[in-house]
Amino acid sequence: MINTGQQSVRSETADGGEVVRVGEVARHEAMGGARGARYEGYEAYEGGSPEAERLRFEKLTRELLRMQRVHPDRADGSGVPQLLRPFRARAALGVENARLRFHDGLPPGLCVGYARPGAEYPAVVRLSSASGTEPYGATPDLRRIAVRVQAGPEETHDLLATSFPVSHAADAHEFVAFAKATAGAGSTVEKAFGLFVQLPLAVGWATADRMRRNLRIATRHTVGSLARETFWSRGAILWGPAGPVRFQLRPAPGGTPAPPPDRGDPDYLHRELAMRLSTGDIAFELCVQRYLDDRRTPVEDGSVEWRESDAPVVPVAVLTVPRQDLDSDRARSAAGRVERLAFNPWHTTEEFRPLGNLNRARKAASETAAADRLGPRLHHTAEPPRAPLLPDPVRAAVDLPVRAAFGLVNRCVPWHRLPAPLGLLNPVTLGRTLRRFGLGKTAP
Repeated sequence: MINTGQQSVRSETADGGEVVRVGEVARHEAMGGARGARYEGYEAYEGGSPEAERLRFEKLTRELLRMQRVHPDRADGSGVPQLLRPFRARAALGVENARLRFHDGLPPGLCVGYARPGAEYPAVVRLSSASGTEPYGATPDLRRIAVRVQAGPEETHDLLATSFPVSHAADAHEFVAFAKATAGAGSTVEKAFGLFVQLPLAVGWATADRMRRNLRIATRHTVGSLARETFWSRGAILWGPAGPVRFQLRPAPGGTPAPPPDRGDPDYLHRELAMRLSTGDIAFELCVQRYLDDRRTPVEDGSVEWRESDAPVVPVAVLTVPRQDLDSDRARSAAGRVERLAFNPWHTTEEFRPLGNLNRARKAASETAAADRLGPRLHHTAEPPRAPLLPDPVRAAVDLPVRAAFGLVNRCVPWHRLPAPLGLLNPVTLGRTLRRFGLGKTAP
């Protein structure tokens, strides 16, 4: 288990509004009834109601859309700001013939909906890196898994998880503050100003330090095999009357250990998976951690880890990718179809709906962006590009020697082993790191 050493740091809303949690009576009702599980007792809506919060999220989304017009590289083909949606990178694995089977001994309290003892369902699996420029290599990076479970003719459940247990942002306001602080920073001086001046002014020094530290730790892990990685949901989801859970997909017991990675092979992770699947299955264990209380297992704060010492991990199912030839024409065709799928944690039923501020913000951002694409507002409000912090000659004079100095340092010390401030200000690696969180340009 990765221990981030983080404590809950909650940010205030940008306009000074309060966060109101509904009462304990609603929470008690949420935990009762086999089919009537409610989620309101576990969530805290900004402004005191879902509608008030939706309006605030809409305001944040419009800020992102304005940034998107000033910095077009922050959009994707859907028009949804990358800041509130998972970044899209080419996959190291995309298969349509996986299976998810729930354990025969599934605890009665977790038997909800499609989660039934011995139930087995077809599944689509996608494994990828978070960086858009290094899809399969062994370079330190975040990794992601997306699973679509076909529970019925018209019932699917998307499970998305990342190879680090927490988010760098506790909520949507921190996410946007980080994005605004780093937007348009083209030089080391501008990046330093954004990360060490603008960000602390927006969220406070302690929160800014935690965000920078999480960002750096999350992206310094080198992977030997995606089949031997653990992936965390970060945010919570409802598990019917059992209440909120966070889930993880970890390597099933047994299996071949990960080999030392080949750093010189840009397709290493794909080739390693192909070699494994040529001789046997790959299996992950789906596990859940159950909600305890707002302090130890917060639903609204995505930056706090649910520690296993507080919330034990309960295995509930096994996800199996069967033995196959990934280089066959059939497998390549399937991978192409998986590549075109849009995975979304909201592709599920009410019994398993996502919970928490960041999940609700992502949903609101998608809806607001879709409404703006249908309306005329964005077509008549073009804004001029924001002026850089420093004139171009000054930026060039400062940035070129700094880049050269970091180039020499990186030959001796990998960027992720440098002290945090130096590692974050590395001109090349900072841009790559931000891209892994969907916060930077997709081009090298």
